[in-house]
Amino acid sequence: MKRLIATSMVLLAGIAGEAMAACTTPAIQVTGAALTTLISSNTVCATQGADKWQEQHRSGGELWDFKKGPSDPVDPTKKVGTWTIVADTVTYAYTGGPSFTYSVYDDGGGTYSFCTAPGGSVVVSGATFKTGATGCP
Repeated sequence: MKRLIATSMVLLAGIAGEAMAACTTPAIQVTGAALTTLISSNTVCATQGADKWQEQHRSGGELWDFKKGPSDPVDPTKKVGTWTIVADTVTYAYTGGPSFTYSVYDDGGGTYSFCTAPGGSVVVSGATFKTGATGCP
């Protein structure tokens, strides 16, 4: 998500009303144990424009960017920060950088939106989760 965050203000300006609905009804906020189950030990897969990311939510709250995989000589998987769940939100703290807190909404069909707050602005929609700490399709 780090690369996406850098351009989120530009992207938010172009999000249509349909995407804005992802942070409100009919989408359902993922909370409590369901949020923990969705995120823990899984990889979030998302694209927004030219940006694509795949962040692994490893045990102990470690956040890893899969990039091109652990054995890639140019762009290997590496730890980029931490993740925590508090009060029905997930916070990403990037090493040497900022932290971001999101509410996660189930948009149906296996896709999710990350929003700035309950009912807030969409940062990304259409994200999926892949079971385990692996790369995205």
